[in-house]
Amino acid sequence: MVMTKTSTLTVSVVIPTRNEEDGINECLTAVFNQTFQPSEVLIVDGRSTDNTLKLASKFPVKILSESEPTSLPNARNIGAENAQSDIVFIMDADVILDKYCIENAMKYFNDQKVIGVIPAEDNVAHTKLEKIQIDWFRGNANSMTPSIGISVFAEFLRKSIFERVKFDPSLGYGEDGDFQKRMLEAYANSGKVVRSPRSLLSSHYCHTLSELRSQYGWYGRTFKKYLRKGYLLKASLNLGSLFAPTFFIISGVVTIFFPFVLPVFIIVAVLIFLRDAMVCIRSKRPSFFEFLGFEFLRSFFFLRGLFQGLFSKKRGR
Repeated sequence: MVMTKTSTLTVSVVIPTRNEEDGINECLTAVFNQTFQPSEVLIVDGRSTDNTLKLASKFPVKILSESEPTSLPNARNIGAENAQSDIVFIMDADVILDKYCIENAMKYFNDQKVIGVIPAEDNVAHTKLEKIQIDWFRGNANSMTPSIGISVFAEFLRKSIFERVKFDPSLGYGEDGDFQKRMLEAYANSGKVVRSPRSLLSSHYCHTLSELRSQYGWYGRTFKKYLRKGYLLKASLNLGSLFAPTFFIISGVVTIFFPFVLPVFIIVAVLIFLRDAMVCIRSKRPSFFEFLGFEFLRSFFFLRGLFQGLFSKKRGR
């Protein structure tokens, strides 16, 4: 594809927020430092209780507020509906853009068949926990499975898309993949999504155990809604992956009292060992026990949230 600098198309940046005071300044600084300046930046806030809006208001942004219940997909829909540009760039608030990110992505839209552009990640770790997650997800990525392509949602989309496809505001877990799937189905014969390897960005993973608990607890609480949408096979596989470390502990305890469970315990142990060994090889990091610890933590936090979701009617973030 021959790409020349896009001069006529405009882009609106949409950033959903909720208690993002630790990273919003760095995020917006990078947005306003782009070689291709957005025509507007919309902050869609989900009832932040910290200094997020105070810090964001120091930049020339337009602030929109969600009504309860709040959710990431709902915020993205609000931002897309209010965007005034040809292209909408929806990005998470923990994303930091390389200064050429928007410019290199916008060039692809000269091709009228391109409906979406996915940037590339070049992550930098700030804490040990963040480093473990970056390496683990890099090593665990399945290049054979179509997906959003990066671990956070950051995608350039034509504004017209949202006349046909919107994010499902009831979802938390899997909401980005659900949107991508329905979008590709709607435009199967008339559009395409491309990747822009020169549109670089970095994202913040969970810095602390508290953030990790909050993130995977949210995934767990909203998992049943994802399951109800008909993603039975994929949901079952993901649940098995997330449940395995906790099931390993449970089966180990049960084996003490019921020795006939030992084969199950051994099978689960081997599967976990093989997966983390594979992640070590693919990520080129000899961090087996760190990966193992991360798996157990996220499994526990996810299942804790899953049980909360089964008995709670709470909606929103």
